[in-house]
Amino acid sequence: MNKFKYLQLIGTITVFSPIILVVLSVLIFGFGTPTTNKPVEQVVDIKKVDTVSIAQKVKPVVVKSTPIVVKSSPIVKDTVKTVVGSLDTAK
Repeated sequence: MNKFKYLQLIGTITVFSPIILVVLSVLIFGFGTPTTNKPVEQVVDIKKVDTVSIAQKVKPVVVKSTPIVVKSSPIVKDTVKTVVGSLDTAK
């Protein structure tokens, strides 16, 4: 087998291997699932139970609201010194 035939074989395997893997996985999945789908009957046994509800009178409770205290924010003084003057650029 010469070099060209070897490269041709490797290239063909590389190109067709993903296609072969997908086809094989679909076939395996297709044979793995049952072909007849039978409906499953589920029987639910419901027992009737007598219930008794007891109602109690509830007295209303008055909740007093607490007053909101607003703290005054501290006054920040301006500490930047203002520079007053003209620039002397003509020397």
